[in-house]
Amino acid sequence: MDISVIVKKTIVFAGLFIASYAVFASFAYIGLGVIENFTKNRWIAMLPSVFVVVVMLRPLESFLRNVTDKFLFQKKYDYKTLLKTFADDVLMVLDMNELVNLTVNKLTEIVKLENATILLSSGEDGDFSIVASSGMEDPEYEITSGSGISDLLMTKPDYLLFEDSSDTDNYDNEVRRAMKDLQARLLIPLVHRNQVVGLLTLGKKKSDEEFSQDDIDILLPISRTLSIAIANARLFEQLSEAQAQAAQREKMAVIGTLSAGINHEICNPLGIARGQCEMFLLNLKEGLYDAKDPEELLLKAREIMEKVITETDRATVITRKLSSFAKPAKGNLREGVVVAEELREVISLLEHDLRLDNIEIVEDFGGDVPPIVADKKQLQEIFFNLIRNAAQSIKAEGAIILRTRSDRGRVSVEIEDTGEGISESNLKRIFDPFFTTKDPGKGTGLGLFIVKQIVERNNGRISVASESGKGTVFSVVFGSVKGAGLFAGGEDGGKRKVAVK
Repeated sequence: MDISVIVKKTIVFAGLFIASYAVFASFAYIGLGVIENFTKNRWIAMLPSVFVVVVMLRPLESFLRNVTDKFLFQKKYDYKTLLKTFADDVLMVLDMNELVNLTVNKLTEIVKLENATILLSSGEDGDFSIVASSGMEDPEYEITSGSGISDLLMTKPDYLLFEDSSDTDNYDNEVRRAMKDLQARLLIPLVHRNQVVGLLTLGKKKSDEEFSQDDIDILLPISRTLSIAIANARLFEQLSEAQAQAAQREKMAVIGTLSAGINHEICNPLGIARGQCEMFLLNLKEGLYDAKDPEELLLKAREIMEKVITETDRATVITRKLSSFAKPAKGNLREGVVVAEELREVISLLEHDLRLDNIEIVEDFGGDVPPIVADKKQLQEIFFNLIRNAAQSIKAEGAIILRTRSDRGRVSVEIEDTGEGISESNLKRIFDPFFTTKDPGKGTGLGLFIVKQIVERNNGRISVASESGKGTVFSVVFGSVKGAGLFAGGEDGGKRKVAVK
């Protein structure tokens, strides 16, 4: 066996023996006489000590192993564990923040370091700033472009090793100062496609040993794979941002179309308000109110003002809803979002156009549907796109049925239409980017693709069932808020027709 294994087993065995002996001795010298006076039997009197030893043996063994590892074998770490952790847990992560924090924490834990830090390039200026650290005193530290360490890494992207704190021969003062500020004994540049994208710094080992060539041989390949993982995480962030921008552009284009229909909804109450005011002023000018006393005239003016306020409030509500819907979603998931309320918010925007197209909306909202955790604006975008798609599939008159149900902690929303349906061959590609069955120039093919991304971003799942000539059903399922006291539906549960053809 390895000498370290022999030492560890010896210490653990000795500790267990001493502890067990101490328990027996304690019971023998302190309690044995007392217990034996009651039981009148020496063997029965020894049973409590046997029980205590059995109970404490396994926890004590684990404790002694941990203490031995901590104080005698800090320098020992398992390379296989390090590689497996990075392969299974770290390098598969696509979220940048989670990736860098998981990396420094695992390195500190497995290699037994006092600290570890990752700095990433902030752009084309060549500056590096700390994005994740473990055990670092100054997590706000930054390496600027043109500094000694930056120039050194740009010209020769190789690792920098300080064998001890007094090492002064290999590097200039500026580089030594940066390594000291970073509390680093080993600095490894993270290189992707011949470009330094970041820096990985490792502090002193807890065992006070220096980094060996074996350490460097295992850490360099890990740093190269980490560089690829960081590049992938950045690409994923850019893709998510591009998707959000595409969704916003498509939404703004739709809002432009909606505005023409909503214009009627806004102009109608404003026209009523203007007509009331003009009629009052005209009657006043022609003397129709001359016979009325001031109190009657004031009462008439008050009545007209109340009507004007009511109608302008109607117009304000419509414009506020449209303005709110136009703003980009921030992706903030919140508890207590009621799907029925968000569906009705979307219906209020589409209702006028649906009525003009002879499409009726049928609400079939369950009365016991709990709230969900989601981003309200993103939820509205999902429903808006699905209801609008359903309306576009109905060529003459028809209906769109909206259902909400709750089952085993999940909330499902179904949007069914009586339109033309989707063929089996197209159904397999319905969520693919740039796939569309619409006429050229009438669709980008990104609508349902973006809807699927938004649904999954809100921890949901979306599916579709359809048959040519028989309509389509889109189903969206979310997890509900456990133990929530609010419910969608309530007294509004059951079917309700909204926009009648």
